[in-house]
Amino acid sequence: MILERPRAGKFLFNPARLQKIIKPMKIKPPVIQIALDYPTIEEAIAMAKIGIQAGVDWLEVGTPLIVAQGAGTIGQLKRAYPDYPVLGDYKTMDSGGKNNVLTHKQGGQVMTICGNAPDETVKAGVVAAKETGVWVVVDLIGCKDVAGRARQCEEWGVDMVYLHYGADQRRADATRDSVQWLDAVQAAVKIPIGVGTFDAEDAVRAVAKGAELVAIGHPVISGANPLEALTDYCKKVRAAYRPRK
Repeated sequence: MILERPRAGKFLFNPARLQKIIKPMKIKPPVIQIALDYPTIEEAIAMAKIGIQAGVDWLEVGTPLIVAQGAGTIGQLKRAYPDYPVLGDYKTMDSGGKNNVLTHKQGGQVMTICGNAPDETVKAGVVAAKETGVWVVVDLIGCKDVAGRARQCEEWGVDMVYLHYGADQRRADATRDSVQWLDAVQAAVKIPIGVGTFDAEDAVRAVAKGAELVAIGHPVISGANPLEALTDYCKKVRAAYRPRK
């Protein structure tokens, strides 16, 4: 198993049991996360099934889905696939602690805070995580000093950082991707590093350098045969992974 997980369906909405289970959560790289950036939970659940068949490890309730239908989608996805870790991709800019607790109440195990959020928001998320066990991931999208911010977040106690060259950035300049920051961030922190990817090519470059997690969504999942594309992605990532030096 990629992650220490509870038995299916045994802990949802039971905070005392959930806390005991989530706290020792560990990852075994490379973790493959599917970004379910859909406007409806029905679409997300359907694509999560395809992702699981292809070999993904984490299920991400994407920012568009949370914006469109609320944080309750975290619980809906978790109830659909209780054996799989569910991440709430809020990219929180405020209320870091409250959203960590909200994730916990929904049965999620990971939540994101935007790297450009106030320091206090990141710290509040970390404080709440000590009580809930829900991992705090800082998404470094848009940060001017990516490595420097990653170092600060590690010092405050976050569990992981994500390198994220966003969709709008990609549309403006398709020659770049998230791997551009990987060497510098690896030199700056010891905590796990996730990398948002656009296809198998940049994912392979990321894991070959030792990235512990890669996330994939559109355009791969919106192609003509998402199962075939995701299966190919997962096989290539697992074959290319090398531990961080």
